[in-house]
Amino acid sequence: MIRTLQNKDRDKIEKLLNDTKNFKDFEIEVAMELIDAYLKDETQSDYHIFVDEENEEVKGYVCIGPRPMTKGTWDLYWIAVNPLVQAKGVGSGLIAFSENYIKENGGWLIWIETSGKESYEKERKFYLKNGYEKFSEVKDFYDRGDSLVVYGKYI
Repeated sequence: MIRTLQNKDRDKIEKLLNDTKNFKDFEIEVAMELIDAYLKDETQSDYHIFVDEENEEVKGYVCIGPRPMTKGTWDLYWIAVNPLVQAKGVGSGLIAFSENYIKENGGWLIWIETSGKESYEKERKFYLKNGYEKFSEVKDFYDRGDSLVVYGKYI
């Protein structure tokens, strides 16, 4: 079941992010800052966060939001799936839910920025599998040897 983020999900998502073993500590801190901003202020509209939950277990989550200074473009800021249920459709379900939500809210372009590191190859293939196209790559963006790879999809 996909639903909006609740306070009870916070620690479960932090654990999920750590369990993936793919995020650096500072990246997890940023993800948690967005979650805290969302939970703290019900009136904010920068972030929309949803979880896929089954039997009180968070299987995955997604954080999206309208891109500042654009009309119709949304960012997919974060998507993460519990390693125990990866490759079972949870991530694709969260993507499909996000696309529908964005479309219902007047959006038509989804923008994803990710790392070009070898350890992110699985994520990049996931975006392609879900119909996203590679828009660009900026070499040595995050660090030497770590490119910024941008994916997008018109919905």
